[in-house]
Amino acid sequence: PAASRHGLKRTPRMASKQSLPTVTERRIGALPGSAGALWITDLARSRPGPLLIIAADARAAERLEAELAFYAGPGGAAVLHFPDWETLPYDVFSPHQDILSRRIETLYRLPDLKASLVVVPANTLLQRLPPPAFVTGHSLILRAGERLDPHALRARLEAAGYRAVAQVMEHGEFALRGSLMDLFPMGSTAPYRIDLLDDEVDTIRPFDPQTQRSQDVIKEVRILPAREFPLDEEAIRQFRQRYRVRFEGNPQKSLIYREVSE
Repeated sequence: PAASRHGLKRTPRMASKQSLPTVTERRIGALPGSAGALWITDLARSRPGPLLIIAADARAAERLEAELAFYAGPGGAAVLHFPDWETLPYDVFSPHQDILSRRIETLYRLPDLKASLVVVPANTLLQRLPPPAFVTGHSLILRAGERLDPHALRARLEAAGYRAVAQVMEHGEFALRGSLMDLFPMGSTAPYRIDLLDDEVDTIRPFDPQTQRSQDVIKEVRILPAREFPLDEEAIRQFRQRYRVRFEGNPQKSLIYREVSE
């Protein structure tokens, strides 16, 4: 329209700029209570891929997730919540491990999602995310009967952000005691006890972190990275270099700079 007002003719270059995907905006009003969630689940039934549902804030996202799960039902579209870190910029503590677990599980499942609903708060949508290659590249599957070097596995877990502890209690922790390894993978609902027979995975059992009692044997366990960013030598070097460029003063006075360097 602006070109027409100024007497300009449409050129091939201008025409190519107009060949963008068509975006349809539909405004729906007068949806009280959970009627919005009902409308969204009906919309999801007619679309093969996932839908991204943006909520106003974290509380609204949690409420919407519960409503969508109710209307979708057991056999309906999968409902995933991509939670916020719940930390402020430059906080000197990390997000809770359970929050990171849910985020990393959603990122891992996202490329293969079919009919599903992904709920995310608006401010969370503004944060940068790791590329899919990072999540898949730092993931592995342990299967019963396969050969395993426990020391190599320990090094790989530490590179993926897992912490060695005396007793596993939360996501992102592991404990190696002789031929037994306790591991609480990200995205898992329970930790696992891996029994090694020489260099072979003998059994894999979920267990209760409170009572330490093992459950039935399973065939395999999926291990996702414990962080959304790498902390190898190259990543630490890049962080230190960019921190000194961005912030003035002595970086050694910064707790974040010192702890990442260590």
